[in-house]
Amino acid sequence: MIDIQLIFPLYLFYGMAFFAIGVSITSRDTSVSSLMIARPLRYFSLFAYSHALLEWYTLYLILYSAVFSVAVLPWINFTKLVLVTVSFGFLLQFGISLLRRAYPGGRNWFFLIPLLLVILVFVSLPLHDNFLSGFPFGTADIRIRYLIGFPSALIASFSLVLYSRTVRHISRKGALNFAGAGFALACYGILTGIVPSGSMLPMINTPVELLRGISAFVILYFVMNALHTFDVERKMVIEERLQRFAKAEKLSSLGKLAFGVAHEINNPLTNVSLTVELLKGELGKTGELSDPRAKRFATIERNLGRASKIASELLFFSTDKDTDYQPADLNELINGTLELLGARRKDYQIELKLQPLPLISVIPWKVEEVFLNVLSNAIEVLDDNGIIQIESQVETDQILVRITDNGPGIAGADLPFVLDPFFTTKEVGKGTGLGLSICFGIMEMHGGKIEVVNSPDQGTEVSLTFQAKEGDYD
Repeated sequence: MIDIQLIFPLYLFYGMAFFAIGVSITSRDTSVSSLMIARPLRYFSLFAYSHALLEWYTLYLILYSAVFSVAVLPWINFTKLVLVTVSFGFLLQFGISLLRRAYPGGRNWFFLIPLLLVILVFVSLPLHDNFLSGFPFGTADIRIRYLIGFPSALIASFSLVLYSRTVRHISRKGALNFAGAGFALACYGILTGIVPSGSMLPMINTPVELLRGISAFVILYFVMNALHTFDVERKMVIEERLQRFAKAEKLSSLGKLAFGVAHEINNPLTNVSLTVELLKGELGKTGELSDPRAKRFATIERNLGRASKIASELLFFSTDKDTDYQPADLNELINGTLELLGARRKDYQIELKLQPLPLISVIPWKVEEVFLNVLSNAIEVLDDNGIIQIESQVETDQILVRITDNGPGIAGADLPFVLDPFFTTKEVGKGTGLGLSICFGIMEMHGGKIEVVNSPDQGTEVSLTFQAKEGDYD
């Protein structure tokens, strides 16, 4: 049995540790974070607050149990039982919420876990006619800790350790602290769920309450350090936005220049085209349009057409059009783009791996243009019977579309420049270098991003990331 002189400081600081965990979480703004754990953390803070209240309430019962009347005592014990259940219920909800985000495919059956645990608790308790006076509160407390508290701590611990692996690219230190919090929580679950209160652990001759308090402070230490991951993420987001802003400013300046150049080019091109047509007509009437001259006129017209195409793409690149955003399924837009390819797609093997996606707000024809540009680029570098894979999937609050081909790939030295305007790896006369730049602008417009990399095996992989609205698949 714990020394009565240690009860007050032990339970006081024991509860303060959990209260500090709750404060450290709720005082941090995670509303704009894209980390998977951002939303489930609110349940962990509720667990911490309610558990702090439970420990302080337990301290109150220990200090003033002698003055309670027999009539009031069952209600006091019932209140403690409710606090125990609610506290571990929040911890269980935290663990399940985090697991649902890590394994979205199994979210339909995760809700069965708390239902099963509650049923086990009720089945394990003996029935009594008088609920309050005859109810075994002590036994119920032990069963709830064993059947709800211990599994909840293990599930939350497993979720934290599993989640820690997903944030290594953001902060290795943060990942270690999330894992440390998970292991400390597992230890706390054993001490509070398996070992009964008031027990003295053998060999070390230490009351279990003292070890629970130490575990609570260890959890606090790891949680406070792990929360710095949000600061690292915010810094990375700011740096990325600054880079994107600088690139957008550069593209905006280029767009204004391109708009002026395109207008200046269009007028003389039109005049030249008309003059060529008139000259051909005059020579045709007089019979002076010989084969060599006809070939020269054809060359002139072909180059005029190319110059006109470049001017029109410059205008498209530099002009902002008024458009309406609409809810759309990206899978449907992908299938619609394949229809636009027409007969060209028959010469290639196109493999679709499309997962069900939530509707997101986009400008459909612009997104189709992105898909069409990327697919056209892949087709142009592939031989007959080349393979193009199109995958779509949901990743936390984002939708990812990958388009991969098995072509020759892109030279490593060229990769950093493929999104720049007028940069092309095609032969002279076969590309303007504006296709992927237009795609970049459209993805920026939708708050997404485009990345071009060489695939691990062979070929090129283009990743298109779209932001999904909050709550689309909760």
